[in-house]
Amino acid sequence: MIPYIHGSDPGFIHPFGLLVATGVLIGIWLATKRAKDLGYDVDRLNTFITWMLVCGFIGGHMLDEIFYHPSEVTRDPFSLLELWKSLSSFGGFTGAFIGIVLWKYYWFDSKYPGHPWLSWVGRIRRRTTVQPILPFADLILSVFPVAWVFGRMGCSSVHDHPGALAHKGALLAVEWPSGFLPDASPEYVAKSFHGARTHFGPFIEFLHGDLPRYDLGLLEMLFTVCLATLLALTWKKKVPVGSYIVATTCAYAPVRFGMDNLRITVADSIANADPRYGGLTPAQWGCIALFVFGLGMLGLVLRNKARGIDLDKAVLVGSLSGEEIIAAKQKLAARSAAAEADDDEDEADEPPVAEKKSAAPDDAKPDAPPVADEPDAPKSA
Repeated sequence: MIPYIHGSDPGFIHPFGLLVATGVLIGIWLATKRAKDLGYDVDRLNTFITWMLVCGFIGGHMLDEIFYHPSEVTRDPFSLLELWKSLSSFGGFTGAFIGIVLWKYYWFDSKYPGHPWLSWVGRIRRRTTVQPILPFADLILSVFPVAWVFGRMGCSSVHDHPGALAHKGALLAVEWPSGFLPDASPEYVAKSFHGARTHFGPFIEFLHGDLPRYDLGLLEMLFTVCLATLLALTWKKKVPVGSYIVATTCAYAPVRFGMDNLRITVADSIANADPRYGGLTPAQWGCIALFVFGLGMLGLVLRNKARGIDLDKAVLVGSLSGEEIIAAKQKLAARSAAAEADDDEDEADEPPVAEKKSAAPDDAKPDAPPVADEPDAPKSA
């Protein structure tokens, strides 16, 4: 079995937050690198990612509250706005999808483009020319599993997805300490556990409990490592646009559907059981929708391939950019021109500096011109 891994909180940063942030940064870096290799317009990709991430985090929390904690929403509707509290994966997927569809038709006109703190000040405008989303979405999903590994690593580090009990000696079960609620804080478990443990450095320790239980965050991380590795092997190959969307959705959906059968049920713990709708968890309903979407994308990819349609051309460098790119470049150029004009005015207002001539000392005399040699006097006979 797998030991119960506990990463101590050093106090200045939380392991879960660190791993999630690492996954986001690595995902953005890989997407940007692949975009440059493919010749994609990186400026447009960056705005695409911004809409996707912002809407993904908002949807991840709001849909988690609505479907997993409906009683809390009824008691306190403002909990929907507490974005830092909880997230659900399918809520994030749904929010990200809504974000990229909005990006297709709308753009954000920043009042201060490029500013490190004020670039978010501006207004949303409707596009005059809609933008293609399939090439960018396919690019993102080609690297998304790599980022998702770190996200699920964060989940497994805090054990926030405890699963059903397993048989003694089950290969992928975790040695969960007995005597604690499934969702007990890892810090509390590590502090109160009196069984065998193994230390690895100052912050990591393995607890060897006697209660075999599945950790669904850990199981999904192991699956995602395999998926990310297989997709990475194809990065150097030319594949039809949409292939990564098909591969990721059709591979993830059935595996995640099966894993949710290992979630805690009401028979195990009423407080920790996921709500069921028609006998299925919210994520399982999401898996059904995701798999159907993947099959629809497969039909689209095959149709485009048969017709010889190459969607890459719409997002290559030099293709028609979105309004936000054009507006940002114009504003930056105007700001630069204004700064240069101010510099020119400042230089014109400065008084002329008199040139200082170094006076020669009184006793200094200019060098005398060289005297030519006189011819020799004629000799008398």
